[in-house]
Amino acid sequence: MIEGGKSMIPFPQHSNVVMHSECRAALIQLIHMDEVPAFVASYRQRVGYLSQHLGKETFHLKWFEVLTKAHGLRSIRFVMFRNLRILYILENNKAFLLLAFEERQGHKNTEYSRYIDPALKRLNEKEKML
Repeated sequence: MIEGGKSMIPFPQHSNVVMHSECRAALIQLIHMDEVPAFVASYRQRVGYLSQHLGKETFHLKWFEVLTKAHGLRSIRFVMFRNLRILYILENNKAFLLLAFEERQGHKNTEYSRYIDPALKRLNEKEKML
């Protein structure tokens, strides 16, 4: 069950950035109530940048990275929020935000392998995209 007011987090939307419902639910669970305003501002910056620079967003290396051997998956980094990550993929001139998680090994040791298959599975669940 989603906690109180966190279910109302206003994730900014863009026509070329689509979020999977389970990614949204995971973010709601991962973000502490006192972090919501700052996280939304950070999310707005990153997703706005992604929307405007689709396909070239990874030039901003502090916020984005292309994963190797991950079938085109990329990552949005939120290091200041317990090192949260959102895995996404570019397809048909859109970014699909697929899976959110907290990286517990530290930003220099990010281990994505266990998240790749679940993220790719969500790409096929278009009906759950918000």
